[in-house]
Amino acid sequence: MNTFDSGGHLTDAALQAFLSGGPLTELERLEIAEHLDFCDACLLRSMERMPCEVLLTPAHSCQRTLWPRIHRRSARELAGRIATAAAAIAIAASLWCFNVFGGLVTGSAALSDSALSALRQADFPQQAQQFDRTLDARFARLSALFEFGEEAAD
Repeated sequence: MNTFDSGGHLTDAALQAFLSGGPLTELERLEIAEHLDFCDACLLRSMERMPCEVLLTPAHSCQRTLWPRIHRRSARELAGRIATAAAAIAIAASLWCFNVFGGLVTGSAALSDSALSALRQADFPQQAQQFDRTLDARFARLSALFEFGEEAAD
């Protein structure tokens, strides 16, 4: 019997013999099974020829349980992204409240002004001390937020 046609697909006779358990050698059965494993066209033809009793239907559909799981997972991922964005906003807002960015902006604006840069270089030690005092005051305000136990003791 000719198992394959000129296009490389299973012949109708070979497909019918395979499905009905007809006279095929073990090698022919193996070749047909292997071909059905990768050829979708022949697999669909074999599924159409199978009797309805052979085709099994699942006991229950997974659609009712699968979609809620997918929605829960996507909600968790979205919540994680929102939490990350909220944390970044909170950090930026707290740094903004302590005027960390204001000092950087005014400092960089002053350095870019070429007329004042020569004057500022002459007063560098005084400016370094002022910057040190300002930085100490800002860190003191920041550390005061985390000293809950010491406020209660006072």
